[in-house]
Amino acid sequence: MALDAFQDIFCRMIASADYRARLIDNPEAVFDQHDLDAREKRRLTAMASHSGMRVNTAIHRANRLTPLDQTLPFTCFLLGSRLGALLDRYWHSNPTENLQLPAECVRFADFIVDELQSGRLVDPYIGEVLAFERACTELRFFSAEELASRSGTQARLPAKVRVLHFQHDPEPLLAALSELKSPPDSLAEGDFHLAVDARSGEVVFRLLDPVVAAALLGS
Repeated sequence: MALDAFQDIFCRMIASADYRARLIDNPEAVFDQHDLDAREKRRLTAMASHSGMRVNTAIHRANRLTPLDQTLPFTCFLLGSRLGALLDRYWHSNPTENLQLPAECVRFADFIVDELQSGRLVDPYIGEVLAFERACTELRFFSAEELASRSGTQARLPAKVRVLHFQHDPEPLLAALSELKSPPDSLAEGDFHLAVDARSGEVVFRLLDPVVAAALLGS
């Protein structure tokens, strides 16, 4: 039995209803990409048509959504009705689940950044809110020693501190999102810097004066 190929198709069938439908409609188009014998093909075809697969898919999606809801709730809220299609693309590109919260946060955040940079996703707030939630997740789950060893950290700052750049006033923006409200229309635009300090074990946020921000960032 070509176990790796069999398991790969089975996992994809659970993760994606569209993939399962393609297999049912044209199984050979799927199977030709894998080294499978006739018995394996029959088993996979039968499983794809089983009504219980819809339940498996629903459970799988709920399991995969939980880490994102716990680490990127504001980002998910801002995405709104766009989230479903983005998750379908993300899960199609990343069929294996990772239930470790920081790892899944980073992987989905990288996907969203790519969507923004490519122009497939356009939103004035998601980039900065995503960076904020990603930083908070790192500060929450990694020790100071682990953070100090990671690339991309701000060298002038303590390992448990981040200074994040916003193009919109972060205080009313984050306050609105914390109440699951859309950002206010009157939100001020400009260059804002928010300090995120987790050295005490509790995360503290402070809006920085431009001169202080420049000194901390060495700019």
